[in-house]
Amino acid sequence: MKIKLPLLILFCLGCETVVDVSLPGYDSKPVLTSFFSPDSTWSVTMHSSLGGTVKRDAISEYISDASVMIMNGSNMIDILSYQGNGRYVSSMDESPKYGVPYTIRVDLSGKVSIAASSLAPPPVIITDYSIEALPQSPESDLVPAETKYQLKIVFSDLPGMNFYRVGVYRFRRNQANLFWGIGPDSIYNTISFNGVSPGWSCGYFPDDGVTVDPGDIGGVGILDCEEFIAEDRLFDGKDYSWSGTTYRGFPDKDDLGRKEFRLIISSLSEDYYRYLHSLERNVFHDPLTEEPFPMYSNVNGGLGIFAGYTNTNLIIPFPTED
Repeated sequence: MKIKLPLLILFCLGCETVVDVSLPGYDSKPVLTSFFSPDSTWSVTMHSSLGGTVKRDAISEYISDASVMIMNGSNMIDILSYQGNGRYVSSMDESPKYGVPYTIRVDLSGKVSIAASSLAPPPVIITDYSIEALPQSPESDLVPAETKYQLKIVFSDLPGMNFYRVGVYRFRRNQANLFWGIGPDSIYNTISFNGVSPGWSCGYFPDDGVTVDPGDIGGVGILDCEEFIAEDRLFDGKDYSWSGTTYRGFPDKDDLGRKEFRLIISSLSEDYYRYLHSLERNVFHDPLTEEPFPMYSNVNGGLGIFAGYTNTNLIIPFPTED
């Protein structure tokens, strides 16, 4: 008997083979997350990790029965108490001190203890700053004429490897609260910059040493970048000048915003930098062409991060305009 080829193909397409694949079991690990600075009291979140094939509500994985202690060498600094949703906070109203190495130790019921160590680096010492009003940009159909500002700070870098973050903000009344009573009364808005000093990147990725200069986007001079990051490879142990050009960020009316910028420059521990770098690498990786980037962890016996940072705040009033 002869079977025509199209019918044979149709018959084969209707066949399927079901193969049962036994996936390996997943060994859950405790996950610790804590970013600390001298500006706040001790706080940490604890939960159990979930494998990609585990179908459970992540909220149910909060760890509520841990014993969490902050140590400086053999001295106990604080004991954290459970507040719900996996969060433990200081029971002694203690705050970290910069330059002091701390270890967090977590004892888990029926499991091996986990621990991590880090410190909040010394604050950045700003030795000088300036702000200059530049000529207004030409008005167009898309961009109204607006004053630009050249902002500059000078700070001293300590010898050794250091990591820095710079962000600039404007304080204003929250219009949603002003008109509809929604949200906080006042908020800080991130201010975008361009023409930033060489060696700074927009965020924690990339880290290939290539200078990232935001430049203008569409000639408008606006960049959607909340913070600039740098290692001190270009200025190790020297006084360093950081500068950038910006607009005010929204209409300058007394009832909406203060006539000032708030600059925050942060010194970051290497643990802080490495963790957020690996997190950003994973957020922006292409799953079709790249393997997932290994997440940085400094937690012995578990997963997660325990890392310090220290902020230095500077309020810079707008220069008087003629």
